[in-house]
Amino acid sequence: MGKIKNLFSKRSIKTIFIWYMLGCIVTALLFSLLLSNTCQFVQSRIYNKYQIIYEETHKEIEVEKGHLIAYYTRDLRSYFTPFEQRLDDAMSFFSIAVYPICFIFCIVGTSVLFYRRQLQTPLAILDHAAGQIADNNLDFKVVYNKEDELGKLCASFEKMRVALQESNEEMWRQMEERKRLNTAFSHDLRTPLTVLKGQSELLQQYAPKMSAEKVSGTSEIMHRHIVRLESYVQTMSDLQRLEDIEIIRKPISMEMLYEQLQETGEVVCIDKMFSCECKVGMDTALCVDTAIVQRVFENLLANAARFAKERVSVSVDSSDGYLYLMVSDDGTGFAEKDLENATKPFYKTVSETDNEHFGMGLNIGKILCEKHGGYIRLSNRNGAVVTAAFRQ
Repeated sequence: MGKIKNLFSKRSIKTIFIWYMLGCIVTALLFSLLLSNTCQFVQSRIYNKYQIIYEETHKEIEVEKGHLIAYYTRDLRSYFTPFEQRLDDAMSFFSIAVYPICFIFCIVGTSVLFYRRQLQTPLAILDHAAGQIADNNLDFKVVYNKEDELGKLCASFEKMRVALQESNEEMWRQMEERKRLNTAFSHDLRTPLTVLKGQSELLQQYAPKMSAEKVSGTSEIMHRHIVRLESYVQTMSDLQRLEDIEIIRKPISMEMLYEQLQETGEVVCIDKMFSCECKVGMDTALCVDTAIVQRVFENLLANAARFAKERVSVSVDSSDGYLYLMVSDDGTGFAEKDLENATKPFYKTVSETDNEHFGMGLNIGKILCEKHGGYIRLSNRNGAVVTAAFRQ
């Protein structure tokens, strides 16, 4: 029985429907023949009851051309009782009517059985899933174990639910990220705006009494903070545009990429000792968005060069379908708090006091790596180590 169920679970609904209809036709024919023969049997019992009497008492025999011919002078049904006549009429009618009746009954029964066994459960599952999605509730699963058309439809519904859930989670993550971004933006703007406001009030009140040197110094302070605000706004604009970047992977050899990384490292780390090591063969084929890899690499190098004492080291590797860039420096490394928060926007490390940097390098690198199907990992090993992974 289990094997039959498994066999039917892998058949299409069209095939199963054909089997049901064939079973319906065979069943209807068998029942029709059985009931029709039963009606005829009842009629024959009634006729046989009076057949002998009828043949003996109401027959005239003539000889015609040497043959005996029997003529019955009275109808056999005249011997039937009123009940037997009605029964004989009913059996005559039902022996014919039983065919359409049986077919109608079997078709209706087969349709109900087919609906309950093949359609009712998956339709209920899909109706429930549609209702849950309409209510914006995606915390459920669409499970239907058959492999027919409705099973495939349920599987497609489950894929759609998973995609919607992931999309919603990503949307909420982006919303939360934007909230943190706006909070950080507002917080960091407060200081330069306060300075500008104070300096402008100072000029308004005391400009006529201030010396040219004092006015020039105040103007210089204001100009420096205005430039910082412009840079800050530009950084925010760049961050917004990161969401619209499309990843375009193209084939490139490890040798060509290594040369580009080497050149970039020598330029960015001009005042530090720079070394770059490749852990795979130079003929290794890669498939990455070189512009994205370079942008992330430049951000990581700039961070490493700022915190390094003397040396910045880079390691390039490729395995398991990923390209790995590991950038390390010989600085003090990440504090425990930094390891958790350094990739957040506008975050500055515990030891950092430079107001010219906005703490966006690692955050931009994280966003670009994730868009490339990879990630960023922070660790310490005789200094800070940042590993960027890009899915090929």
